[in-house]
Amino acid sequence: MVDMITQIGLPTFQLAGVPIRPGDILGRTKPGSLIEHRALIGFDGEIAHVPGPEDVFRFGTLQEIIADGGLIRVVHPTHSIQETYRRFARAERIIGVSWWNMNCHQTTDFIAGLPLNPWLT
Repeated sequence: MVDMITQIGLPTFQLAGVPIRPGDILGRTKPGSLIEHRALIGFDGEIAHVPGPEDVFRFGTLQEIIADGGLIRVVHPTHSIQETYRRFARAERIIGVSWWNMNCHQTTDFIAGLPLNPWLT
């Protein structure tokens, strides 16, 4: 269930008890999985992510990554509307990039403006 609250100029959504905002990088781990999937949270239930090896970084919906019993956390929170818009601009730069070139951890680190982890390249 997603409920919306407005906070500091950014709408905050409660997802499984976790407050998330547009611009946050969300991590979701499915039950029994060791690998956390990551996505950029947008407005109105939209996300940007690379679903898997046969796909590319693209826009999608929050429902695509929700898993029953999955663990959800905010990996890289956004701190302002300006940072959120910078993250959206960085995400637009990599739309269509193959998973083989940038997996979900690499894409979200790039979007958050973090150096790419050499273990993931």
